[in-house]
Amino acid sequence: MTVFVGGSKTISGLNAETISALNAICKAEDKIVIGDCFGADKLVQEYLAKRQYANVEIYISGENTRNNLGGFPEKHIPAEGMSGFQFYRRKDIAMAKDADIGLMLWDGKTRGTFCNIEDMRTMGKEVRVIMYKGE
Repeated sequence: MTVFVGGSKTISGLNAETISALNAICKAEDKIVIGDCFGADKLVQEYLAKRQYANVEIYISGENTRNNLGGFPEKHIPAEGMSGFQFYRRKDIAMAKDADIGLMLWDGKTRGTFCNIEDMRTMGKEVRVIMYKGE
């Protein structure tokens, strides 16, 4: 099983529900695909690296990696001629397509995470949303 883990840039720490969900994914030895943004992506990368969990692939829009804290394999998604929100959406759409299920850490506001949730649902894929308030 491949799990798309994503989340809001505003998240500054992983809560107990998220840690439990990540531990279950690791126990099942599922593959995790995750982006290279700061916030949730970076925090999850850090957690997985500390756990020495290797079944992870970092998706990156274009050629420049922002964060890869575990030295995980990278998949670069072409995004030539794009900028801003649409540039980074390219990798998110690729992760949604490649994943079987999703785990989204959402602050209830961030547009990118909302789009990821909607993409997964539109594709008929299960997505679990863990809410983060007051980040």
